[in-house]
Amino acid sequence: MTSEELKQFKASLSITAVAQALGVEVVRGRCRCFYPQRHVHGDRTPSVSISEERGSFRCWVCDDVRGDVISLVQIVKNCSFTEALDWLVETYPFLLPGGGKAAVTKMATAKVSVAAVPEPSPKKELIPEDDRKKLILNFLKMLSPVDDTPAAAWLARRRIYKPVWDKMLLRTIVDYGELNRRLKETYPLEILKHVGLFSEKGNLKYYKHPLIFPYLDEGRRAFYFQARAIDKTVVPKELNLTGSVPYPYNLSALDQKVGWVYLCEGAVDTLTFLNQKINAVGIPGVSSFKVEWLPLFKNKSVVLCLDKDDAGRRGTEYLQTVFGQAGIRTIVLGEGMENIKGVISEGQDINEWFGGKK
Repeated sequence: MTSEELKQFKASLSITAVAQALGVEVVRGRCRCFYPQRHVHGDRTPSVSISEERGSFRCWVCDDVRGDVISLVQIVKNCSFTEALDWLVETYPFLLPGGGKAAVTKMATAKVSVAAVPEPSPKKELIPEDDRKKLILNFLKMLSPVDDTPAAAWLARRRIYKPVWDKMLLRTIVDYGELNRRLKETYPLEILKHVGLFSEKGNLKYYKHPLIFPYLDEGRRAFYFQARAIDKTVVPKELNLTGSVPYPYNLSALDQKVGWVYLCEGAVDTLTFLNQKINAVGIPGVSSFKVEWLPLFKNKSVVLCLDKDDAGRRGTEYLQTVFGQAGIRTIVLGEGMENIKGVISEGQDINEWFGGKK
């Protein structure tokens, strides 16, 4: 396995989910130390912090109890680096780069040097979290509504119309140069890079991704967003803001009331359902669901609507397991109806199923 393959695999794992799979009780990002004998009263008050965003853990009493998701497996299972990686590969094969049995064989038989993959240094916080949120809010306020823009035409071709644009506060970048200049005049460049809006070269990232999907919270504010290319030749077609995804897209659908909710990949499929007046939420990708979101789905039954492809099927299998362990009912859209005309077909996403045009 190359260093890059290992990096991708680790990034796709939820360290909280892995801890729970190992039998560790995690409550609000904390758990008891794995060496309670070192603590007064056996670490009755949990001393280990788990950072989902960084994919790391740390005990605030024991200096040697810290590390990444592989280190966590090593400590809990008292095993070597290679044995810990093998366990993760066997437990989460659907998250491997490339997926499938071939990837499992390739990665499980590879020899990985611990020294070859150094641990990243903790990211220095240049501004307080509240100031970061204010910056993102101000950035979104600088953007234009999508009405009468190329983004509007792009959405309309996908049968997503103005009532939904307005409800979800969709925005677009109309004058990239002006926005780039205005941001630089308002904030220090290092801060703009730090929060993920600007590239290392010193320019706003979203030159080719002008359609912005804000992730609205309960107060209809957004501190996170996803950007979408409207030129079909652009790869990748989506860019996410740097940092942890705080909650599923269209959080308002998870209102704690008894009922059904449709869970799909990305903002576009979610908007497609909303245009049909169907209650739906979205996740940025098949491996981006976080176990700490499970309480948001209280009282809901979930229809899994991931893309009809290999990645979507692996993601569906994973979500069925995660929701099932939490006692949340799931069904898969179209399951058992594969041979009926009109049901979503191989390679399709939800938007295409409803007649959206590329």
